[in-house]
Amino acid sequence: MGGVEEIGSNMTIIRTQNEDVIIDCGMLFPYEECFDINYLVPDFSTLDGNRLKSIVITHGHEDHIGGLGQLLQAFPHLTVYATKFTLHLIQKKLTEFPVTLTYKIYEPNEELKFDGVDISPVHVNHSIPETCGMIVRSKDRTWGALYISDFKVDLTSKHEAPMDFPRIQKLLGECKHTAFFMDSTNVIYDGKTTSEEELNEDLKALLDRPEDRIFLTLFASNVHRMNTIAEMAKKSGRKIVLMGRSIKAYMEAGFETGHTTISPDEFSEPSQVKNETGRMLVFLSGCQGDFLSALRRFSYGEDSSFKPGPRDVVVFSSKVIPGNEKKIYRIYNKLTEFGAEVVTASDHLIHASGHPGKQDLKLLLDHFQPDYYFPIHGESYMLRKHREWIESAYPEINVSVFYNYQEVIFGDDMIKIQKHDHKEPRLIHGKHLEIEKTQISQRRKMATQGAVFISYQKTSGNLQLTNIGLPLIAEEMKENLIKKLLQQIRNDLATRDETYFRDQLKISTRQFYNNFLGYKPVTEVHLY
Repeated sequence: MGGVEEIGSNMTIIRTQNEDVIIDCGMLFPYEECFDINYLVPDFSTLDGNRLKSIVITHGHEDHIGGLGQLLQAFPHLTVYATKFTLHLIQKKLTEFPVTLTYKIYEPNEELKFDGVDISPVHVNHSIPETCGMIVRSKDRTWGALYISDFKVDLTSKHEAPMDFPRIQKLLGECKHTAFFMDSTNVIYDGKTTSEEELNEDLKALLDRPEDRIFLTLFASNVHRMNTIAEMAKKSGRKIVLMGRSIKAYMEAGFETGHTTISPDEFSEPSQVKNETGRMLVFLSGCQGDFLSALRRFSYGEDSSFKPGPRDVVVFSSKVIPGNEKKIYRIYNKLTEFGAEVVTASDHLIHASGHPGKQDLKLLLDHFQPDYYFPIHGESYMLRKHREWIESAYPEINVSVFYNYQEVIFGDDMIKIQKHDHKEPRLIHGKHLEIEKTQISQRRKMATQGAVFISYQKTSGNLQLTNIGLPLIAEEMKENLIKKLLQQIRNDLATRDETYFRDQLKISTRQFYNNFLGYKPVTEVHLY
């Protein structure tokens, strides 16, 4: 229902004879043409509440848990299965929704038993703690599927164990037929994804620099890297400041669940140190340049505690997500204009992806090769590239691409892909409320053409006109338009019915502006 054709909205249904089980329910961050909505979630209208009882969460990223609030409002009886750290994030998120959470904490070495399948979480490496793949097996072990939407193979991490290859081999080895559903996000990279440990040398060198103030941004969910950087900063004699809600929330979750070693009490608030001098490290949230983020506010000189200056170093321990390039480069330019030095992953080895390159996938396939293979978690281009690589490197594996609202059906000795009616995602705005696509279309028209509002009181003949989003010259032309409309009312409209009256005023107004602006603003007429 989400997670293929796109990176986001991850949601997969496992359908057995009597029961449906959901894996993940995430959000999709909007494209620019969505006009500032908050996020998108899958359309739940095809779900059957009588068949649904459970949802299993693989990890705590927003593209996997961000739609849970809407889902639980629609299906409040669901039990949510999650690890301890992920549950902490879910509980915090759901405080914004009028729902009661029913949950069960699972460990990566146990088996979750449902009506038609057994689901065995398996530990994998990623860029957030406690990420799991799911081994889904039929009760008779005719079929076994390994579903991993996000992972990489990190054999040297000091924060967590390597990916649990023996568990995958053992559990899938008990099945007659097997299938993989695998992450495609980084598949165009031929090599092996960088380990977190490989970043430490360059990060330490940056924190040991003589400049007093270092500002650093990264994906806030990577609490292992944040903790490593904070430990380095302490050894370098730097006071540590957290700037942004998401940075604080993830560090608190990491400490409370044992994934970080530095207590929240050891971090300073921006307001506490804004007038201080000396060595400090300031973590900034919003590494993708989000409009209201701490990074953007600081970079544009709009923050009340910190302003960028010539002796500041701003470190981006992150990559630019495709589509965000313009926002991030504007931030680079703003910081440079203030005199600050910008350091990115192009300059030093300071970021590691959480997704598998081809060599990561090869390590997995060296341990176990399935009969069938399905690329997931990626845009259409990535899915195709993933399929082409498997076809070339592993011709003995049967590989297929499928898309949202398509179903992979496992039979006794075969599979088939069945299409269903495609559902567009739901647009969420404001206080987590849905906004229809027709309303987005209206926003687009107002944003590109401006708007004019006309109020006419029939008893007094008083006409008022207001324009929004038009060039200032339109204000100078307003009196001429009002005279024109009043003349039209006297000559032709006074005795007409309200619908015709309103439509003719709207047509005349749009034509008037088109004559000197070259376009027709959105126009609304109110009669009273």
